[in-house]
Amino acid sequence: SAPPASSSLGLALEGKGGAAEAAGVGELQTAWELAVRRVYEQHTRLLQAQIQAAEAKALELNLAVRDSLDRLRREEEAKQSLRDEAAGVKAKLRGVQDDMESTRKNYDNQLAMLTEHICTLSAKLSDKDSNLAGFHSQKVLCGRCGMWNNMGKLLAKESTGACQTCKEKVLSSG
Repeated sequence: SAPPASSSLGLALEGKGGAAEAAGVGELQTAWELAVRRVYEQHTRLLQAQIQAAEAKALELNLAVRDSLDRLRREEEAKQSLRDEAAGVKAKLRGVQDDMESTRKNYDNQLAMLTEHICTLSAKLSDKDSNLAGFHSQKVLCGRCGMWNNMGKLLAKESTGACQTCKEKVLSSG
């Protein structure tokens, strides 16, 4: 901002040519150099403070980045752990579903076999019922009175195997 001292001093010395003026110029030059030095020192201190602030900020940001990376790594590990756990649960679910399907098929097969068995037993029972009905409708001749007795009536608990006419035992148990 101020004109350079060397050019002003050079003109002043050339124009006057005196020793006294040279001594004043030396003091002027020293004051000016001191002022310039102070300005540069102040500017240097300001730059050093800015550098220190920038280094502190860089260190702070570096720590923040490290923290963020650590947190990101932990989150990725947790995410992978959850994925592995979910895959395990899915595999177990598939196994349970397969077991349920197998059990359902087995129950269906057993139900079909039982239904077929019940139908067979029902048919046999119907045959036996018809045979029993035929047997109950048979007639037995009483040896004493010659009366024909219905087998169903002879087998009834009330008659105890006795002829209905003469009350003589027609059927014996055992």
